[in-house]
Amino acid sequence: MLTLSNSSHQLDSPDRPLKCLLIQPRFEQTNYWNFVESALAIGAKATAPPLGLMTVAALLPQSWQFELVDLNVCPLKETSWDQADLVCTGGMLPQQPGTLELMERANREGKFIVVGGPDPTSQPQIYKNADAVVTGEGEITIPIWLDAWRNGAPRGIFESQAKPDVTQTPTPRFDLIDFNDYLHVGIQSSRGCPYNCEFCDIIELFGRRPRVKKPEQFLAELQKLYDLGYRGWVDITDDNFIGNRKLIKPLLVALNKWNQEHAYPFVFSTEASVNLADDKELLALMRDVQFRYVFLGIESPDEETLIHTQKRINTVHPLIERIRTIYDYGISVAAGLIIGFDTDKPGTDEPMIQFIQESGISLSMVGLLSALPNTQLTRRLTKEQRLINSEHQWIRDTNANYELRSTESKDQTISGLNFVTMRDRVEIYQELQNIIETVYSPRAFMDRVLDTTKRLKIENRHIPNGWEFRRMFRGFLTIAWRMLADKRTRWLYVRNFIQAGLMGPTKFEYAHTITGSFLHFDAQTRKMLSALSLSIDFAQNHATYPRSVGEIPAHKIPAANPTLPVLDSPSIRTSCDEGSIPTEFG
Repeated sequence: MLTLSNSSHQLDSPDRPLKCLLIQPRFEQTNYWNFVESALAIGAKATAPPLGLMTVAALLPQSWQFELVDLNVCPLKETSWDQADLVCTGGMLPQQPGTLELMERANREGKFIVVGGPDPTSQPQIYKNADAVVTGEGEITIPIWLDAWRNGAPRGIFESQAKPDVTQTPTPRFDLIDFNDYLHVGIQSSRGCPYNCEFCDIIELFGRRPRVKKPEQFLAELQKLYDLGYRGWVDITDDNFIGNRKLIKPLLVALNKWNQEHAYPFVFSTEASVNLADDKELLALMRDVQFRYVFLGIESPDEETLIHTQKRINTVHPLIERIRTIYDYGISVAAGLIIGFDTDKPGTDEPMIQFIQESGISLSMVGLLSALPNTQLTRRLTKEQRLINSEHQWIRDTNANYELRSTESKDQTISGLNFVTMRDRVEIYQELQNIIETVYSPRAFMDRVLDTTKRLKIENRHIPNGWEFRRMFRGFLTIAWRMLADKRTRWLYVRNFIQAGLMGPTKFEYAHTITGSFLHFDAQTRKMLSALSLSIDFAQNHATYPRSVGEIPAHKIPAANPTLPVLDSPSIRTSCDEGSIPTEFG
């Protein structure tokens, strides 16, 4: 029987009415995937609520009393911690430091703590000091843990290789959050992706057979949001929204009917593969139900690189043509691009800059490649003796257990390349510097906003209610004031303001909203440029591993490694389940 030091209540059974504290660890705010500036502009505090923890709350016994604390929104109250019988937390790699901190406190104070989510699933050994590590998908592993608890064994690692039937997933406990705190709210319609990208951990975590919720189940979640009074932006946090088009299309048909009956209360965003552009019927359905944004994993404009990384789907048709097809259906494109692949050629920066500008993708997240735990890429690099661990040590043992450690100072976009690169890593850092310095210069960014605004064919059916309008108006004033106050952006803002205004209110709203994201990208770019300078210095003057594969034969590894406050170390491109975000687009 487990007795807690801070509670007289004995955790002898999960069938008692326990007090469960769910804690979302902090994300680093200055991160390319966390649009906190956009949230602050409208009076919110964070980008998106923790969909994973809200789903966990729905899967746990409903006789329990739940409190959800998002540390990105507010600090933890001591009374909440003290009164809880148990704590549930976890998440993705960027949240690892916060999760470990909560674990350490729980261990010190005798509080029972349970962790789960993508990072504990990929690296359960890092969380061994938790009382329980519930890995995989909660629909299966939470009942396994609860049954073990009933049998007197609540501690340990609880896992299953099985993939649950998501049609049995309950509606998340949206009632545990305050909608005022967030830029948008997330829901999920499917899990998994049918493709086989070498660097991606989605297929390792959720499989290659996309599982889709029933239309009535998905609509019940939207109805719950509607009944709770939420209106506006809903992000569908799927790994690949169109991974199973056969089942997604009927869901969209049902959603369109529901929208008509409810006066189109929401606009949507999601993540999808580039072949979305090849299915006009699907695009028309998404346009009709008010999809406004889609995040695409473009990765690289170079065909050889796409083939090498097993992303052939991106090579079927010219990328810019596909992007402009999506624009024709009123859907704006955000994109992820990566530099550091083995097949990247010298001068990769210029073709990538040209692609970003010609495609008009305003929200282009460009980052360094990371080898994530339990991916095909990491397994290959292990065999090739090319991995570098979090202590900057070159791993020569092909049998070593590789793990990724994270700190709050790390950011996926600048702290990848956790392996010996084919090209000189300094050259790669310098190319990334040039890319972000160029594409996020005020003129380049504002030119893309205007170009895409002209191309988009938006059919707006959503009318904001009073709550939305007040948030939007506050955002409008904040963006206008800050853009006009900055002499770098003042006249570009006025130019776009006038030209977008002449295109009508719908296009003006789009242009002004995207313009606001410059506030985020500008701050993040300055941070990245500074950090990349540190990484270059470290690679040139301190690193004990080769700067490229070509240096391996002559390179000697010293016995000790320096401890330096640098960012040339691994981080993430993680799975796109709720944490999916911390970006707006999955």
